[in-house]
Amino acid sequence: MERREPQKLNRKNLTQNGHRAVGSGKKSESINLELELQTNSWLRIGLSAKDKDLKFSNLFCHFTVANFREAFRALDGSKAVGIDGITKRDYGQNLDVNLESLVTKLHKGTYRPQAKRGTLIPKTDGKTRPIAIASFEDKLVEWVLAKCLSAIYEPLFINESYGFRPRRSTFDAIKTLYQSLKDKKRPFVVEIDLKSFFDTVPHQKLIKMIQWRVTDPRILSLIARFLTVGIWQETGDLKSTDQGTPQGSIVSPVLANVFLHYVLDRWFVENYAKHSAVITRYADDAVFTFKTEDEAKLFYEELNTRLNNYGLTLNEDKSGMINFRPKTERIFSFVGFTFYWGKGSGGKRRYLRVKTEKVRLFKKVQEYIAWLKSNRNRIRLIEIWETTKAKLRGHYNYYGVYTNRPGLEFFYWQTLRALFKWLNRRSQKKSYNWVRFKARLRQHPLPRPPKADRLKLLDNRRLYA
Repeated sequence: MERREPQKLNRKNLTQNGHRAVGSGKKSESINLELELQTNSWLRIGLSAKDKDLKFSNLFCHFTVANFREAFRALDGSKAVGIDGITKRDYGQNLDVNLESLVTKLHKGTYRPQAKRGTLIPKTDGKTRPIAIASFEDKLVEWVLAKCLSAIYEPLFINESYGFRPRRSTFDAIKTLYQSLKDKKRPFVVEIDLKSFFDTVPHQKLIKMIQWRVTDPRILSLIARFLTVGIWQETGDLKSTDQGTPQGSIVSPVLANVFLHYVLDRWFVENYAKHSAVITRYADDAVFTFKTEDEAKLFYEELNTRLNNYGLTLNEDKSGMINFRPKTERIFSFVGFTFYWGKGSGGKRRYLRVKTEKVRLFKKVQEYIAWLKSNRNRIRLIEIWETTKAKLRGHYNYYGVYTNRPGLEFFYWQTLRALFKWLNRRSQKKSYNWVRFKARLRQHPLPRPPKADRLKLLDNRRLYA
């Protein structure tokens, strides 16, 4: 088993989640922790991982039936199926036997992941993003592997890395970036977007980085198999994968974060953060803020060399350095939000504001219209109404920051216009006029954007009128 020196903590002072408890010395809590340590693999790995120099040499002991059963419960059965066509329901009909067989194959070394099913999904810029869909059994293995790697690397990742990490969100990312810009002390912004990042990660360099922390040969072999498994394209061709971590894979985001941690995050912190520069990263999108223009230019030049050494390139159309002082009236976007300087109620002083990125906003409207057009005659009106409610709430939850209420209002009214238009095209006879439509809205109201005092704050004060 892996070394567990960090577990020599005073367990009487730990809660069941592995955090120190304040003033807690009860015997029952210590017993509860002991019991949880015996059954919770992720807690045991996490406690060991607090030792940042520790190497994990035996992780396969966590590939158990109990952990695969947890993975089975966690996976969404409504997701697309792999090339074998087996759904969660199919796999669960003989779950115990299937899990026992899977664990046996893994520990004997005879397990081989199946080729993934490739598909293309549209992006906001009109291009497409390739997605690789694994078979359900492979998803189970990836889930457990991802949990192990996440527990190992979480103590190493920097605080300013937010993509695909537990208890972190895009809102946390934009709040960190907002805080680094609002006082105007770091007005020089470098924004980067890595070109086809998930398709270009070099496998050998990634495996070498993982070996700095994980030395279990069976885990390394398993990761290599998932990285190199073929992908059946929509054209019917089997594509070999000699580089990249395919999007759609459960373990891919963790591997991507490990790679970028060593290539970008740690390098930036060691060389630039000491000059008060700040990094904010969400997956392969990152923004860096600097005090001086010279520092920003130097970083951007050295960044290109650094990335090229690791097989990565910048998307020049979405990367660059800007002077973000208020008087320049420049803007930039990050994770679907646009940062800009807007005027306050007095009209003179400018405040940092955040709103929905224009391209993203119109794309969301068009996505809703496309859904409504294709489903208006397929499902009942009540289902259309309930789904619309869910889509509005989801939009508000993601984009609902204090400075963005106009964007939320725009999306709400565009949704109403689309509903009125396309519900009237369900048949040759017009279903609604505005009077009847407003009456239905009064009887079955759609959620309006939250009031300003209920939107998420990027600052502790509401500075904007």
